Amino acid sequence: MARKWMSFILIYLSVLPIIAAASSEAWAPRIIGREAYNAIAQSPFGTAIMVVCIALPFVASLAHFWKPMLSFFGGSPTTRRILKTGRPATATVQSIGESSLGGTTTVNDQPYLGLTLEVDDGHRAPYIVSLDTIIPRANLPQFQPGSVIPVKVDPKDPQEVRIDWYGGAA
Repeated sequence: MARKWMSFILIYLSVLPIIAAASSEAWAPRIIGREAYNAIAQSPFGTAIMVVCIALPFVASLAHFWKPMLSFFGGSPTTRRILKTGRPATATVQSIGESSLGGTTTVNDQPYLGLTLEVDDGHRAPYIVSLDTIIPRANLPQFQPGSVIPVKVDPKDPQEVRIDWYGGAA
């Protein structure tokens, strides 16, 4: 996963100055005004300022959507640990709806949804957990209320549950 992120960031950062330098004369004066553009262009930090202006929306979107993106790119370190070392369990879908981010969020055209699950791990009485996750569109019919799905439970924190996409049958 780290290689995917590094490749993406390096490609983005290598193209960014070219975009800023090549196209700033066309769009920047219209957005910030001719006088402001001339002042920035004559400054020794002109290109850096333009690069920051272009990168800022990208960084802001990463800050907001980092959880769904981690899920899409193979999961966070916590998710990978739970899937590797967690206890197998079953969960009954109680409800499916918007994620905790609110609204409709998709990652690579796959819905990022909030699930309420009743988890039965065999070690305690069944309990309720809320979980935000990307669900491939082809798998949505399997996540209707009443459906039973395989999950893994973090042995350290039973509230941390992840869907076991490749695990045993529920």
